[in-house]
Amino acid sequence: MIRLLLLLFAFGPGNPVLFAQQFGYCLKYEGIGDNREYFSPYHQAETILGSRLSMTAGFTSDSVHRVHAGFSNFYEYGSRLLEQAVLPILYYDFATPGFRLTMGAFPRTESFAIPSAFISERYTYFEPNIDGLAMQYQKGDGKLGLMLDWVSRQDSSRREQFWTGLHGQQKLGVFSFDAFAFLFHNAHRMNRLPDDFIEDNMGSLVLAGIDLSEKTFLDVLTLQSGVLSSFFRNRGDGSEFEVKHSSYTVANAAYRWLGAEIIMKIGNQHHLAFGDDFYNNVENYSRLRLYSQFFDTRRVKGTFAWTFHLANGDLDQQQ
Repeated sequence: MIRLLLLLFAFGPGNPVLFAQQFGYCLKYEGIGDNREYFSPYHQAETILGSRLSMTAGFTSDSVHRVHAGFSNFYEYGSRLLEQAVLPILYYDFATPGFRLTMGAFPRTESFAIPSAFISERYTYFEPNIDGLAMQYQKGDGKLGLMLDWVSRQDSSRREQFWTGLHGQQKLGVFSFDAFAFLFHNAHRMNRLPDDFIEDNMGSLVLAGIDLSEKTFLDVLTLQSGVLSSFFRNRGDGSEFEVKHSSYTVANAAYRWLGAEIIMKIGNQHHLAFGDDFYNNVENYSRLRLYSQFFDTRRVKGTFAWTFHLANGDLDQQQ
């Protein structure tokens, strides 16, 4: 029904906006290099090098409704051509001041900000799209975002999987309050196996912060601190939710093209479905990310980052 309504809106007879449509396109190239010098049991050591090419084209009417279609493919160096699946990009976007709705298959990083505790960098390399919808509402200094990503449809070999995320933020002068939450639902296959049980995986992150960027000579100076929580249950073993909590602090400072980010997690190991392994495998974890935005123009952006991971006293690095 939704597809039919959109088709009629764009091309139906007598539609007054048919002749007001504007054609647009986007060609995007990403070069990715991630060298992970890990020599600890907490995370896999690997080097990820590759290129992603994405192309989209479509129509916008009255600067409100937009329909785009295209593709995205990540070629990892050392693999065969098209070893990684060509992913479709096909979405409808409705945007007005203060509200935006996107439906279809579309790039995640351009639509919804998610902390690395909930979604790892590696996952975004190989699964860059949301297949579902995202909504964003903003009024004054408050905003609310919601997304639904359908990860896998149920058939004889695949489990039904989807996850949904929520982000709310309220600013009060230099102070801010952020709340993130997600739910990952992992159901069974159509031909259910004996060890297939529904799993519920949830997480939350609540932060209070201060932004002193305009009070100093730095371009960015922020500090946030709060609680990271995870909730996991396997419905097959009859157990209650496994609840884990830890403190979470993040500080950012940047001046011109140089910056630093520090994240500290102290407390329980978590059970977060798509999160970075350090959060799941380590009780006390600190991360220092030094980065340089060596290109920052309208059409070209380039960043180099050198990241140090301190996990239960063991030091690893990543470039």
